[in-house]
Amino acid sequence: MAKVLFINPVIRADDSPKHVPYGMALLAALAMKEGHLVNVYDENAWRYGDDVLRQVIESDDWDVIGTGGISTTHECAKRICRLSKELRPEALLVLGGGLLTSIPREIMTFFPQVDIGVVGEAFLTFNEILAQVYAKKLKPETIKGLIFRDENRDLVLTPPRELLQDLDSL
Repeated sequence: MAKVLFINPVIRADDSPKHVPYGMALLAALAMKEGHLVNVYDENAWRYGDDVLRQVIESDDWDVIGTGGISTTHECAKRICRLSKELRPEALLVLGGGLLTSIPREIMTFFPQVDIGVVGEAFLTFNEILAQVYAKKLKPETIKGLIFRDENRDLVLTPPRELLQDLDSL
């Protein structure tokens, strides 16, 4: 199974955390349901700083490191992406959430370390990524709702994923 690290970025530096990262928690649960090994580091809740963030990233040979959020997470997410690629360059770095979905091409340009961006809902898309990573046959062009860099580092946007109509199916 794929080894996955989710890192929840700080939402507002000058505000105390009040919210569970529900979307990330749901993605973690869906990945675990498929048998993947998942860890979540909630930087927003713990705020231990870069030394602990480095320890978390270096704590295992992650296949996938995922982060995302909203526009206010921009600076923290950039730091997470930079450290993730610096410390675990072999891990697939995935970015999602409203931060990326709102302007995917621009955000991928601002975040050069990111390998794949999930545009829109990730509930089905993320497990498709994990299945391909685990099979060692990653072909992002075959997955709906992604933006990624091809072999020339050009950005490629796949067709959009349909919105999930039946939330109980999760």
